[in-house]
Amino acid sequence: MLTCFTREVSPALGDCELTHARRQSVDVELARTQHAAYEDALRALGARVERLSLAPHAPDGVFVEDTALVLPEVAVILRPGAPSRRPETKSVAKALGAFRELRTVRSPGTIDGGDVL
Repeated sequence: MLTCFTREVSPALGDCELTHARRQSVDVELARTQHAAYEDALRALGARVERLSLAPHAPDGVFVEDTALVLPEVAVILRPGAPSRRPETKSVAKALGAFRELRTVRSPGTIDGGDVL
């Protein structure tokens, strides 16, 4: 069975890291409703959803895909470019370690999962 990892939307989502987009206000309750629908859609497709603990002081924590690259034989724990995102990798590594052998990107290397196709 496919296992998908998610994390609850942080109350600090409006303070997320931005690159090129203009900052706009974020409706956290709407984001939580949409995220719950996303999790329901994953379940409807037959996936098991593992929700990681809330990271209230990690505005971008909901974007777990930026913290790891999961391959059939190994999971690579990434080192996000934004220093504020690096603590997020600890809980992801702990969760993925039950499913895959782990490798880690070390300093000075940086990579975000959203940069990998």
